Formats: sequence, structure tokens, C-alpha cells
Amino acid sequence: MNKTISLWGQSLYRQFSLMLANQPKLGYYLHPLLNWNKPALHPDYHSARIVDFCWETDQMLSVWLEPASSWAGFTAGQHILVTMLHKGRYISRSFSISSSSAVFAQQKQIRISCRIQPQGEFTKGLAASISELTHLSISDAMGDFVLEPKADTALEQSIVMVAAGSGITPLWSILSSVRCWTSPVVLFYCVKNTAQAAFLTELKLLAAKQPLFELQLIETATAGRLNLVQQLKAKTSFSLSKAQYFFCGPAAMSRQYKDDLIQQGVPSTAIYAELFGLAAAASEGPVKQALMLQQGKVTVVEAAAGVPLLQAAEQQGLTPRFGCRIGVCYQCVCQKKSGQVLNLRTGHISGDGPEQIQLCISAAHSNLQIEL
Repeated sequence: MNKTISLWGQSLYRQFSLMLANQPKLGYYLHPLLNWNKPALHPDYHSARIVDFCWETDQMLSVWLEPASSWAGFTAGQHILVTMLHKGRYISRSFSISSSSAVFAQQKQIRISCRIQPQGEFTKGLAASISELTHLSISDAMGDFVLEPKADTALEQSIVMVAAGSGITPLWSILSSVRCWTSPVVLFYCVKNTAQAAFLTELKLLAAKQPLFELQLIETATAGRLNLVQQLKAKTSFSLSKAQYFFCGPAAMSRQYKDDLIQQGVPSTAIYAELFGLAAAASEGPVKQALMLQQGKVTVVEAAAGVPLLQAAEQQGLTPRFGCRIGVCYQCVCQKKSGQVLNLRTGHISGDGPEQIQLCISAAHSNLQIEL
């Protein structure tokens, strides 16, 4: 009932705004004035004051934010879309929240922790200007990569977590938010070396004081890639099929571990993954034609195999709406009129008919017609 009332209220606000200002939000109408006074703020999102920042490692920057009172909060493991004004335009990227739900409840603050990517416009821009920035804009929290108690499972069911690099961020948020430990938890934390392990001190302290938590640090530079099934089979009294699994890291890693576990009889419903990056796609193959309609103009885009349609459109001079560029924020959703696309995250091939697609993770599988 409350959800119905809320949706009705949102619809009424939208209609009122359209009637008054010919804009779906009053913030759009006032945006030129707001932009002059506070250029960092964006009408689609919530303002978040930068409270503090620090370097977790030489490659990972943490930023503490105090969201405006309009922000509804989060469940540990969820992510947000962060937007900032950079070189005269808004750019966005998705980040998992890396702090506990208790900190937000007590202090109304959250933390994001981002690995600075050499080719990443957002992370490089954030690191370069963090000392001058006062605010960022953030979306509502989203995502279902959360640890929820299962009413139909035994309390002692084991939980297995695997983090690779910055994939530790949502998992640390989950671990630091647990208040009542009822299940044994093992975390395999894969990093190139110890110097690249964010939150390692906190994780070691948690392992020292919590007997149900076990930390396994895997330094891949010396130990090589983690063989998850082998490691778990070596554990005394551990049942592969009676555990929940949480993976956060590169898409290829998560897919491989999921396939390995399913082959061992683990149900897919017990495996949860938060993916970084896109699935491997064929780099060769016939170039397809995508007819893209934007503002009444049709543009023919040459779409090579394995190349995201967002990238192909931008190379042709088009300016589709986008946000995170990794398939998380859904800002680049548009209408496919005909043709098939390959989802670069899942490997799924769409049908031929009309449907909504995400440009940043879709590649042409046939000739296409798309309305941007």
C-alpha cells in the first residue's frame, strides 16, 4: 500500500513539474541558477559533502561523504553512481560503498573506495581534484549483492567470499556490518601483493576477535591464481553444496569459480557475484551496421564484433546518454527496434524484436536499428 502511494506521489510530482516548468523535475528548471551557485550539484542526484579522504594503498583512494537528508541509506554490499563536474561536463562512475551500515546509522556518513585506473577519466579526475572538491552527487543505493538471512537454511551454513583487488569494497562493507555472527565465514582475498591489500589491518583485527571469521590472503604474484574448489575441499568438515558464495572481482574470475562450483553440485542460486569489467567477446568477425536515430537524425554506425555500441556511437560523433559504462547504472538504456545484440557481461544474445538494451554492454550481433 505504501509503495503504491509513493509511486502515485512521484507521478503527481512529475505531472506538476511538467505543467509548471515543462520539465520532469523542478530541479531541471532551476538548474542554471543552481549551477551558477553550486556547479558540482546535479538535479538527478543527491548532494554529498566530502568530509575527508585518505589513501588505503598507493592505488586506492577512499572518500568519506555525508549525503543530504534526502538520501535514503543503503544495505551493506550495495553500490551508488557518483557524479562530478569535470572539465565542464558531468561524468559518472559506479562505486560500491565500503563502510558499514552502522557508521551511516550513527554518523550519517558513507565511504567509497576507488582504485585509480590509468585510463579511467573519473578516477584520475577525482584523485587530481580531491583536495579542492567540496561535494559530489550520488544516486540512491542499488544492487542485490547483499547478505540476507535465509529462513529456510540452517544457521551454521558456511559463507564463502572471494575478493580480487578492489572487489574487497562491498565485501568489507558486508563483513563490517555484521552484528550477530551465526555462520562461519571465510574470505579469500586475492591481491598481487600485500601492499595492494586495502583494509588488511581491519580484516586481520576482525579475524583475531571473531572466531567464526577466517581470512585467507592470496598473493597472486607468488602463490598464483586461487584454486577455490581445491582450497575448500581441503577444509575439514566443509560441504561445498551447503554454503553460500559471494564473488566480487573481474567477470572472468567470477564466471570460472561459478562454473567450477556448479560442476561440483553447488546450486547456482547459492552463488552471488558483483562483476568488474565485461565478458570476453570475439574481436573478429563481420562488421555490422547499426542505424541509430537521435533527435530525428539517422546515423549509420559501423559496429565491429565485441565493441560496445556506446563506444561505436561515440566514434561516429553521436552523444548517447551514459553513466558508469560497465552496465550498472542503466543510464544508457535505449530502445532497440530490430536486430540482435550480444550482452558483453553475460554472453546472452537478444531476440530480433523491439526491446530495451544497455549501450555500454551491448555489441552488435546482427544489423540493428536503435533509437537513442
